[in-house]
Amino acid sequence: MDKLDLTRITDKKTDGTICRMRDYHLFSGVDFVINEYTGNEIKCEHQPLENIIQINYCLQGRMGWKLHNGDYIYLAENDISLHMVNNCAMSLITLPLKYYKGVSIFIDLTEFDDNQSDMLKQLNLNFRQLKQKYCYGGQTTVLPSTDNIKNLFAMLAIVPEEYKPAYFKLKLEELLLFLGILDIAKIKTKERYPSCTVDTIKRIHAKLVSNLKQRPTIETLSKEFLINTSTLKQAFKTIYGKPVAQYMKEYRMHEAANMLCRTNMTVREVADALGYENQSKFATAFKEIMQIPPSRYRSYYKMKKA
Repeated sequence: MDKLDLTRITDKKTDGTICRMRDYHLFSGVDFVINEYTGNEIKCEHQPLENIIQINYCLQGRMGWKLHNGDYIYLAENDISLHMVNNCAMSLITLPLKYYKGVSIFIDLTEFDDNQSDMLKQLNLNFRQLKQKYCYGGQTTVLPSTDNIKNLFAMLAIVPEEYKPAYFKLKLEELLLFLGILDIAKIKTKERYPSCTVDTIKRIHAKLVSNLKQRPTIETLSKEFLINTSTLKQAFKTIYGKPVAQYMKEYRMHEAANMLCRTNMTVREVADALGYENQSKFATAFKEIMQIPPSRYRSYYKMKKA
């Protein structure tokens, strides 16, 4: 039986992506890893270990994961995913927002069964049943954020480094208790999408951001890319975190901020470049997203730079 070996699990080859990982060995058979990724994607290459369960918790940003069976899962802030480690051998992590910070917990079910803490023994949790409950038949389960999940790691940002190993042991016990008593039959787990759907949504995204003057409708995109309108809307929100219209509005305003800071274009010219019919509508949208009018934003940037 394979033993838990983080050097084999977290061996990730990157292409322009910055990976920071901090491993905390909590118990025999249990490792707690803080991951921080900045960039576009990460290739995961490791042995298909059979008896290790991986639990992921998204703290910040967003992560997509193309598993070995071709399915994509997506984690937003405070989502939890569970899968066996052999399900992510030769897999691909993508970062739709260019950033992700999260927790990964690796549990060797064979070794940990024999080396539980006294508290976990008192809880009398069956970890084999957790595997059956969340990873049956090689499946991956993604639990969407709830108030209970949000509270799991609420204190992480303020816990001093010297207290983190003890804090993580407490969190592990709390998390396993939560997963053990959760009635998954009453939870609507997050959608998994096939590669073809995700690839289509990424091509739609590329079209939308390539020419910000154009504003194609959902119906137009649906016909052009041969995808159901409902699937398009749901999958886009799953991948990029927001409905198409809201995402593109925010994308345009961040592009506008770059133009105001890095070019000599007038506010009217920036508005026109982003497809706004008049300067007033653009200024209203900019203030809504950036919390400051475009002219003042430019002045503030120049003052700060000076």
